[in-house]
Amino acid sequence: MRRCRPKNRITLVKKGEALRAAGNIVDAINPRVFANAKVAATKNLLAGSLWLLWQGIRLPTFLLLAILEPVASLVLGSLALLGVLTAFFWRFVGPVHFPFLLVLGISLGFELVLIIYRKLLGVLSP
Repeated sequence: MRRCRPKNRITLVKKGEALRAAGNIVDAINPRVFANAKVAATKNLLAGSLWLLWQGIRLPTFLLLAILEPVASLVLGSLALLGVLTAFFWRFVGPVHFPFLLVLGISLGFELVLIIYRKLLGVLSP
């Protein structure tokens, strides 16, 4: 409804707007109007079901990853550090045809997996 300038603290409304409001009240009683309400209820039910399914997947996954996080951090961090140190050691001391970039890439890959693991924990956290 649109408000007009008040006169003596009374709000004036145009006649057409009052009739339109009355039509909406009559439509609220009409059973044909409620057909759209079933579609909205179905959408709400579907959205609620999908949310519940997501929570059922997210929470156990998060708990498993949170429990394994110290082990994963220790193993992946140690492999990354050991691989980088080994790559540089064999680069300066070892044979001429040592695959330096391959070992360094694998070591940095372990660290990348650890970063992705921690980001996944952040996404799944409640």
